[in-house]
Amino acid sequence: MFGSTQLARVEVQMIQQLYVTKKFGTYADTFLMLGLAQLVEYALKATNQKSAIQLVDEGIRYCLKLKQTVNLEAIASLKYTNPFPPVKGQKTDISKIPTETETFDTVQKNDERKLYRDYLFQQRGKVQFNEDAPKPPHPSTQNGAILTSMRHDRNHNELWYLGWQLKDNYGILLTSLIQAFSQGNYPSLDAETQKVAELFQQATSHKLPETASAVKIYLPTSVQGVNRTKADSNKVDSQKADWLSLWLIAGGLFNFGVAERVKIAERVYDWRVVVLEPQDIQLTKYREVLNKLRKFNPPSGGHGIARFDSELILRFCQELLNHHQAQANAEPDEFDIWQPINHFVSSFIGTHFGSKGQVYGVKEIFSLGLPSWIIPENSQELIDYQNVLTEHLLVITSLSAEEGHSELLAAYRDFITGTNLSHFFYFQVSYADYVVKRLADTKAKPPRLFSIKGLNLMVKNFQHRQKDQDWSLTEITEDPGFLRIAKAINSATVYAGKEEHGWDRIYGLAQRLSSQAGSKKDFIIELSTFLASYENENLRIDEELKKKGKFRRIWTTKDDLDRVIHLIDTFGSSLVANLLIAYGYAKGWGKAKDADKTDTTNESETEV
Repeated sequence: MFGSTQLARVEVQMIQQLYVTKKFGTYADTFLMLGLAQLVEYALKATNQKSAIQLVDEGIRYCLKLKQTVNLEAIASLKYTNPFPPVKGQKTDISKIPTETETFDTVQKNDERKLYRDYLFQQRGKVQFNEDAPKPPHPSTQNGAILTSMRHDRNHNELWYLGWQLKDNYGILLTSLIQAFSQGNYPSLDAETQKVAELFQQATSHKLPETASAVKIYLPTSVQGVNRTKADSNKVDSQKADWLSLWLIAGGLFNFGVAERVKIAERVYDWRVVVLEPQDIQLTKYREVLNKLRKFNPPSGGHGIARFDSELILRFCQELLNHHQAQANAEPDEFDIWQPINHFVSSFIGTHFGSKGQVYGVKEIFSLGLPSWIIPENSQELIDYQNVLTEHLLVITSLSAEEGHSELLAAYRDFITGTNLSHFFYFQVSYADYVVKRLADTKAKPPRLFSIKGLNLMVKNFQHRQKDQDWSLTEITEDPGFLRIAKAINSATVYAGKEEHGWDRIYGLAQRLSSQAGSKKDFIIELSTFLASYENENLRIDEELKKKGKFRRIWTTKDDLDRVIHLIDTFGSSLVANLLIAYGYAKGWGKAKDADKTDTTNESETEV
């Protein structure tokens, strides 16, 4: 219980916004802000105040916007609750942890996670919620596991213990935090935490813990010696930092981080830790989407770094759209869900910890962007975009680093983590070659293909600037001549080569078209060469196919080539060539009866 003197010392302010200055330049800033946000949310909920918090990135600082003015007096009398639990691994010393405190048993949690993942594998990903189904794992299981794996459990538990010792003045600690972070005009980066300590001491006559060990998982670029990205010495001395910042970072990392072991070689695994960077999003929505990702739809770490990154982005987008779908169904008038994905959150920022035998060192500080082309405008497009994401996920999960697809995966990661369509074309040219080789191997599984519907949805949100004018790419992809030649490419590559069809497959076409795409003249020559060869084979086999009642290939005309040349004059050869390759190696060209809609010269054509 707090005395009346303590309550009187709580300064009454009109607080509706908190500010967190970015002072570390790594994910530590985001974790610190999240650690503070969850404490404020707890304080508001526990005192029956409106607890909605909007997380806004203002560039050099974060802003936590509250729904109404905070009642500090009610918060000052709150009792202690764990902002994060102490963790316990196989060798963790928990002698200082009070017996009544429940620890986060990483061994037990890992066993539960493994059991659930095995169940998912056996069910081929289709979860059936019944009595026999294992419970989903705790969303922070891997965050506890990385602490014990990197031997930071002792540091984590020490931060928790020092916080627990303040339990008698926990309410005052919360009010000090809210008061100190409500001021956004501090002269130095450490002034916020110094102000908290000052307010706390004024109200309680007790001091906050001053420093703690700044292990690399909390401050990846601040630790000295070989643990830095560029080692500055052979020292491995622990570095001290102020306890309050580390305590907030520890809470943010445990509750909101995404950690995973990533396979980089045979029996060699690194750790990759990322945090979702908010742009303008409610804390409850941020937590719900993130928890579903970590609990039910986590990216796989067993197939290389690039695939982990790609899966992370795709699966996160899936969960965000699922949240939108639920929101749209529940509240049809909701106004803020029809925005691009990166309107709410901007990126994942993270640290890669490389294995060095018994220890881990900081290997890379990185950032992964989010696709800007996912912009659902209504409920139907939400479903369409979810189908596109599933399609991309099927393509990516058919590739793995151990089977030699590292370059393909890295090219795809460049696309999905950026906003440049040319990165997709770079991937697609190489993937087209992979597709044809895979199709030629009768013992291999058929490759996964992107669909025309998915490509249409994807490219419609990209603009091409040419001659001081912005052009929609649909000017190209809806042109009849473009579509007929793309279909001819499809007939000669993806659809060809089967005995029942009666014509041979052309190999290396995507590479040849792409290699000549830089020159208008050379590309038209290469495309004309292909079309001439294609027409010659059509002349050879068409009558026979007609007699046997088989599907016949599409016929291209001079008008089709003229239309494509006109597109090249308008948009440039590179863009048209890459789109021809992307559409030419896609699926979904329809059966013969569908093909007739775009064909004016033939009765029956190919399907895919």
